[in-house]
Amino acid sequence: MKSNSNFRKLGLAICAVAAFFLVISLQMDSYSSIKRDLLAENDEKDVPVMTALDAEGKSDRPIVKTFYQSMKHPTSDEIDDPIVHVWKEEWELAGFEPQVVTLADAKRHPYYDTMKEALMEKFPTDLYNQYCFFRYLAMAATGGGWHTDYDTMPSNFPLSEAVPLPNDGQFTSFQTFIPSLISASEEEWTRVAKLITEQTALTKEKHASDMMMLKDMYTMKNSDSYGIEFKDVYSNYVLKPEDVVEGKNLMRCDRMNKSFAIHYSHHGLDMLNRRGKTNACLHFPNSSTGIHTSTN
Repeated sequence: MKSNSNFRKLGLAICAVAAFFLVISLQMDSYSSIKRDLLAENDEKDVPVMTALDAEGKSDRPIVKTFYQSMKHPTSDEIDDPIVHVWKEEWELAGFEPQVVTLADAKRHPYYDTMKEALMEKFPTDLYNQYCFFRYLAMAATGGGWHTDYDTMPSNFPLSEAVPLPNDGQFTSFQTFIPSLISASEEEWTRVAKLITEQTALTKEKHASDMMMLKDMYTMKNSDSYGIEFKDVYSNYVLKPEDVVEGKNLMRCDRMNKSFAIHYSHHGLDMLNRRGKTNACLHFPNSSTGIHTSTN
């Protein structure tokens, strides 16, 4: 593990790169070019790139996962969203080993058929929300651990906080009930997958997404009985775009340096766009059709 001072240097380097993240939908090529230049500068300044190997030559980086399955080509393993590639690059730069889990992983879980049956009643044609549930099974089937949305980018995440898993592997959500950054053991991913599936039949929410099912558990008086650790939003583990974006190409790196990650959510980016703080072209999945639409 690296020293705290090195983590701080790395956090600031990641912050500089992340300042360009909001325009990647329009300028992916220029983003990559800028990032390569920044990394070259950091190499010259001895900012550490963590590539530690164990005695067998295997990486000892903490693993972080995200779920991705194309809605355009549901049976394909192709990653056709450029943001996933950016996600992998950013988490690797932060010292992690990023991995993408898929629907094929979820299908290996013994609870898959039960979950699918429940979801077909709620979201018969909505692949987006089906996938949001299936990712819990994909995480369990691949051994559990850390999961982020692929629109969640690292800011200054100390590797010493990643291993072992927090709270002895208890299901822990770092942005209250918003599942942007979660750590949990294999058993906990399975347990909560069952909880949120069962909650779809009990909820009063019109839109029974996985996030709303977690919200039900977060807001209920007996929420402690679910055994889920919801980190308070004011703990600043995960920040929102409006917390760090001051304007076009202007980021609050001081705030980013005190957080684990930034969640560039659909809503958060849309708010920045409407306030004129970014020129990014935003593509949001339509939850009823699985078709991507644009907000300018």
